[in-house]
Amino acid sequence: MKIRCINNNGLSLRSYEYEQITNKEVFGRFGVSEMADYGIGIDKEYLVMGLITFQIYQAYIINIYGFISAYPCQLFKVFDNKTNSNWHFRLIKKGEDIYPIVQTILGYSELCSDKKAYENLVIEMEQYAQRIYFQRKIKIEKKIPNRLTTKS
Repeated sequence: MKIRCINNNGLSLRSYEYEQITNKEVFGRFGVSEMADYGIGIDKEYLVMGLITFQIYQAYIINIYGFISAYPCQLFKVFDNKTNSNWHFRLIKKGEDIYPIVQTILGYSELCSDKKAYENLVIEMEQYAQRIYFQRKIKIEKKIPNRLTTKS
């Protein structure tokens, strides 16, 4: 799946809040204030390596200049909705460390098979987890026509 950035700040997420927030310093359901800057460029394109369903929103796992994170889907427009045929799905079970904050994970096999994969990749920024991420990304990029206009 390929996405294009259409918004890159907390202000752009305000219209997706469940309740109106008038104080620009207050954090909303996306965990950011109006003043947040995601550091992603408008019109830049990215290969999605995973989908995370949080308790209150969905996010894409992508990397920006080598930094891997989960970004709210509301910041992007999908321009190629084909997912990798090797993607896996995992329902997070009650009792897991990331439950109930994370509800489901969809992505490459290691991201779904290892119960600590998301934490190791995005929260702990563990080197081994990042290496696996980039290995899978390179493999996917070799299989699909690279229509990304910018390297991510």
